Amino acid sequence: MVSDLPVYIPLLPPLAGAVILTATSSLYRRRHYGVARWLISILSLLASLLLLILLLPSMPSSWQLGAYGPPAGSCLRLDPLSAFLCLTAVSVTSLSVAFSYRYMEHDRGKNRYYSLMLLLTAGLLGVFVSGDLFTLFVFWELMCVSSYALVAFRKHEWEPLEAGFKYLVMSTVGSLVALYGISLVYGIAGTLEISGIGTALSGAGMTGYFPLAMIVAGFGVTAAIVPFHTWLPDAHPAAPSPVSAVLSGLVIKGGAYAIFRVLFTGFASFSFGVPLMVLGAITMTLGNLMVFAQQDIKRFFAFSSVANMGLILLAGGAAAQIAEAHPAAAGLACIAMAGALFHILNHALGKSLLFLSSGSMIHSAGTRSIQSLEGIARRMPWSGGALTVGLLSLAGVPPLGGFWSKLMVLAPLAALLASGDPAIATAFAVVLVNSLLAAGYYIWLAQRIAFKPTAVPDTVGEPPASMLIPVLILSLICIGMAFALPWLIPAFEAISRSLVGGVIR
Repeated sequence: MVSDLPVYIPLLPPLAGAVILTATSSLYRRRHYGVARWLISILSLLASLLLLILLLPSMPSSWQLGAYGPPAGSCLRLDPLSAFLCLTAVSVTSLSVAFSYRYMEHDRGKNRYYSLMLLLTAGLLGVFVSGDLFTLFVFWELMCVSSYALVAFRKHEWEPLEAGFKYLVMSTVGSLVALYGISLVYGIAGTLEISGIGTALSGAGMTGYFPLAMIVAGFGVTAAIVPFHTWLPDAHPAAPSPVSAVLSGLVIKGGAYAIFRVLFTGFASFSFGVPLMVLGAITMTLGNLMVFAQQDIKRFFAFSSVANMGLILLAGGAAAQIAEAHPAAAGLACIAMAGALFHILNHALGKSLLFLSSGSMIHSAGTRSIQSLEGIARRMPWSGGALTVGLLSLAGVPPLGGFWSKLMVLAPLAALLASGDPAIATAFAVVLVNSLLAAGYYIWLAQRIAFKPTAVPDTVGEPPASMLIPVLILSLICIGMAFALPWLIPAFEAISRSLVGGVIR
């Protein structure tokens, strides 16, 4: 029976695939076995995706290891929020791994590369289904360690080595800070189960704000929240493009998920809406301003990822502020959080599309310079068209998904402008101005890539089909979301109600 499947079962295929690739690594020295590692990786991810789909009808479902519960045991839970993120993670990673077959063909140690991608996926899935803070931290470390190694994968070059080391140091410090906050939560609440700490912390008063700040700061490093964002613009240019797609599309979303899950479930009785909005506003504004100084297309996308994480964080803070200060408008809080969740999906798909399509251009032209890539869409129309779709989606051009997720964040703020809440009014202005700034630079880049006269040699052309097909699939999904709105928006509103419900006073 499908309902009898344990929650951990989708984690097993990528873990098993990584073990198989490592154990049989000597076989891949023979050229004709090279495709085997790619197939093992793809099949492992597709098996995980299938198992997740089979588990959907049984939600919410949970599984516990040990009779005494966390931290002596482990608790896993699959609910609509974690299922949505797990499906997004496996889908994006599958397309990135498919893209890697020809993109990585000249790199050494590809068995390690595919093993690390599978371990990263397993870590992400574990973070999303963790029901207690200790289990979340263990999977968090699996995700982070794998991503450090992938950023520094081309370790024979100085740039990846430096970027990987910087990411390692900053994220390790962040993990230790988060672990310290988790230990304080256990000391106050006497439990680490996320659904159970809320009641215990409700009477903690000011004492609870310190572990709250530690957890937000610790997970905020990986979420690329200002001022902890500086590793991301260095990691993206250094990492292979499929790794950049997973980093921006998924890994930094793991940080946002951990913050939202812990705050809205465990710290629901605390007033954290305004501080979260301030962090989001600073992150969004600084990320957008730094984009204008970039000449490297991957650094350009890295800073825009910082800005988008700021929007997601600000939307989550706005949802909390509305629920705390305007309980009569609880429906608007749910819409704001639904906008944050919808933007997580839009940014995961759109930014993955941008990194893979630009990766095709970098692979063909041999440069990351925006000036040198001007007009390259004339030589690579399919890749250029896909890049344009991603840029227009994240710019918020209707009817693409980015327009609707930003509208879902702005609409509840606009509806409460007459309430006289200065935090709401400031948040509305920040989101509106930054959305216009982002639309400007995304469209500016699109016209430079697509319409400028080109100096790209005639020898530059479309990449092999194994690279082009994942890019086209992602672009079709981004377009298709405009037609799926009647199903997507109610689904995100339902998820947001379960998340925001505990904060409503």
